[in-house]
Amino acid sequence: MQTQSTSTMTWDPWQPAPYEQTEGAPLLLHGQVANHYRGHIEGEGVQQVLIALSPDGASVFTALERVTGRIAGREGSFVLQLTGTTGGGTAKATLEVLEGSGTGGLTGLRGTGTYFCDNPGPEGHATVTLDHSFE
Repeated sequence: MQTQSTSTMTWDPWQPAPYEQTEGAPLLLHGQVANHYRGHIEGEGVQQVLIALSPDGASVFTALERVTGRIAGREGSFVLQLTGTTGGGTAKATLEVLEGSGTGGLTGLRGTGTYFCDNPGPEGHATVTLDHSFE
């Protein structure tokens, strides 16, 4: 049975670091950020992010994040894969639970979802929605 869980995600201040730059091309950055989930998903995550930042300030990013916490009364951890964009004061991404990544009570977790943020600065927060089920 498919269930939808929604949470608010906040993050600790972080600063991605450049790792490659070519004149006239997007700047490539890497960063690590600690995330905090409150709502139907309760827990903490550590995310590794790769970013391509255009000269106009828009970006494309991809990330992997291990989230440790609770969903639907079950405790454990799982890995999310995120692919998204930023620009115009918003950030949005699609999410996918990596198959086989669930541990403990979250073993067998499957799901896809979205991330949306209209205030992506250091004090911002995002809405995370995950449609999920268990094998």
